[in-house]
Amino acid sequence: MKDKSVILVVDDQPQNIELLEAYLVPQGYEIVKAASGEEALEKLVHNQIDLILLDIMMPKMSGLEVLEKLRADEKTKAIPVVMVTVLKETEDKVKALEAGCDDFISKPVDKVELLARVKSILKISYYLRQLDEKEKFKAVVDKISDGIAICSPDYLIKDSNEAILKYLNITDPANVNLVETLFTNYSVSINKEALMDLTIAHKTFDIVREKTETTETLYLETSLDLIKNSAGELLSIVFILRDVTAARSEELLKQDTLTLISHKMSIPLG
Repeated sequence: MKDKSVILVVDDQPQNIELLEAYLVPQGYEIVKAASGEEALEKLVHNQIDLILLDIMMPKMSGLEVLEKLRADEKTKAIPVVMVTVLKETEDKVKALEAGCDDFISKPVDKVELLARVKSILKISYYLRQLDEKEKFKAVVDKISDGIAICSPDYLIKDSNEAILKYLNITDPANVNLVETLFTNYSVSINKEALMDLTIAHKTFDIVREKTETTETLYLETSLDLIKNSAGELLSIVFILRDVTAARSEELLKQDTLTLISHKMSIPLG
């Protein structure tokens, strides 16, 4: 998580904002203040907010109305919102939940409860965002024709897209050692020791899937890159496989043609 989470506190009573600020700032949170629903929406335009503490009873625009606007906007719909209220009626809480709030804190606010709820919700929100970003990334790379595999330092597949599974006939990538798979099932233009030499950060080589009764010959131009942290420790090994069958087949056809022509020219006439 980033060093300092930003919390938008929305309340039409200044003393309530000051109290929440006094509780939260010493814990390392950054506070953005808004005295009305309209001001809260304005502050969201100019600030990157991680959590909103929203008073439900405000003049002009109530907290519920603010919440409905937040959830209707693509830019703010994922921001967690905690409703701060004196209301304890079940009907009011149901309305808030239906509008999309994440939790409630009752007035007068208990410091221990507040800090526990804030910490918990921020942590959950962080992991949900990480998951969402990973899913978005996965959706994009699955549309790429190049095969992509991210392996651990011992060459076990940690993540992969659909293309590489198709190219290498892998049904379940879990606990698959990519190097062993390549050298067991395919022709590789680099020897195993050279491929696994971790002193070289970038390598390119070819993988060939030979023709069978059910599949055509497949030529895969492959690049391997080492991903290290700032301390030089190896984190991941990335393989990218590109289908170059058409180009390789054309090259081989030209070579065969030239060989045939050369052979014919070498045959004595007469």
